[in-house]
Amino acid sequence: MQRGQIYTLPPDEDGKERPVVIVSRDNLNAGHSVLAIPFTSQQLDKRGKQPWCALFRAGEGGLSKDCVARCDQITLFRKADINTSKPPLGRLTAAQMQRIVDAVRHAIRDDTLHV
Repeated sequence: MQRGQIYTLPPDEDGKERPVVIVSRDNLNAGHSVLAIPFTSQQLDKRGKQPWCALFRAGEGGLSKDCVARCDQITLFRKADINTSKPPLGRLTAAQMQRIVDAVRHAIRDDTLHV
């Protein structure tokens, strides 16, 4: 698994496979887990304007429909919990990954610190 690749999680109880983008550094992805951010297509009008979400259009990175990366939900996933029986949906470009990084930065920034 490599940074920027988009995989899916196994189907949930509704039979939906949720895409996730790998965000951990490639040299950290050799172990049993990776850092990834889930995508959702729910409430796009609202979430697409939130600075901790990154909006992606269908086709970007191999995504099948418009969705947002929920960068406030960065998660450590065991590789065994990611659907690797199929190849990745695609891979985000450097510019697209920068949108993810900017949204993560917003999600973890502490606006109360004045350093």
